[in-house]
Amino acid sequence: MFLRHILRHAATILLVLGAPLVHATTAPDAAVKVNVTHVAKDSWRVDYQFPQAVTAIKLAKVGEYRATAWNILTPRMRMTTDAELDVISLGGKPFRTLSVEIGRYNGKLQKFYAPFNGFTDGGVALFLGHLQGDVQRGKQSAAMSTDIRLTGLGQENVIAPPLNKLAPGGERGYAYFGPAKPYRSGTTVFLIDPQTPDWARETVLDTGAAMGRYYEKAYQRRLQDEMFVMVGIVGFDAPGLSLNGGAVLGQLAYRFEGKQLIGDHPKKRELLTKIVAHEMAHLWQMNVERGGVGGDNPWIHEGGAEAMALEALQQTGLWSTEQITAYRAAQRASCDKLGDTVTSYEGIYACGLTRFDKLGVDIVALWRAMIVATEVKGDPYSQEMIEAIVASQGSSLATSLT
Repeated sequence: MFLRHILRHAATILLVLGAPLVHATTAPDAAVKVNVTHVAKDSWRVDYQFPQAVTAIKLAKVGEYRATAWNILTPRMRMTTDAELDVISLGGKPFRTLSVEIGRYNGKLQKFYAPFNGFTDGGVALFLGHLQGDVQRGKQSAAMSTDIRLTGLGQENVIAPPLNKLAPGGERGYAYFGPAKPYRSGTTVFLIDPQTPDWARETVLDTGAAMGRYYEKAYQRRLQDEMFVMVGIVGFDAPGLSLNGGAVLGQLAYRFEGKQLIGDHPKKRELLTKIVAHEMAHLWQMNVERGGVGGDNPWIHEGGAEAMALEALQQTGLWSTEQITAYRAAQRASCDKLGDTVTSYEGIYACGLTRFDKLGVDIVALWRAMIVATEVKGDPYSQEMIEAIVASQGSSLATSLT
């Protein structure tokens, strides 16, 4: 009963990257200066400056976040929205500046990074990726190449996320505004909520260290950049337990909430251990010079991370064979109910894992080959890439799965 109750209140963030934007042309990226200023306890001002006039900015829709929390300050500017995009424009007229005030948003978003992660000391992490998208110039569309500047409120500390080295000026992770100061251990920077329960802190740190050592050895490469681990506690008042984790461009962001955070229990450690192993697998998927995760077929990234995590948990002994077998069987059962489809939140994970299992190949050997393949041409991971690797290297990748 305990595990079932925990799982009902647990979730992991679905996408490694935000929802993709469809570019109308192959125009060069458009330089944009973005000043993000913390102006009040729960309010940020965002000022966009475009060196060349644009006719609109197009941002991937993130539920009702912008419709609810964004207030356009620039006179006569308006935001329109459809199923895929939030578009800000001046009725087709060119403009070179745009100012927006963003209020704290706590709505639930299943398929996207939470816009804000809270900390019990009053600090807040703002996801910068939701500020970035495309610009429109007449009929031409181009991705933003953003130079983001951060300003805190009063004397608070401001901590920027890692730069996007695969796509300079591209999507960024969470920026922290608040009283906390990070600390460094080796090549990893940590920012951990002061009220994080001991069991959760220990699990994040111990599992992270073990996974880092294992993934480095298994995939035969160190992380190219230092890692930034952020743990925020939303609060202890909500019923149940919510453990969320997300990996974005060298940053691991964890968001915990609920009454059942209080008190240690093996099942809670088991669940969090799995989340950490999964999110760190994403870091190695993206540990490439070019290519890597694309906007299509998220089941490859998420199902792949599931398979990589289970293999790592078994090899490190952090999960027993029985735990792994039971988890894999539960995911297969979920996938069967979904008809082996990967169009839903659950299907991307459950059926993604099942599809990798059905290949009957060693997951480490396969992903090592995928990492090499994505770097050779810069093509993102894809089903075609997987099929080509299995077809050409099948005998060397073969293994037996139970």
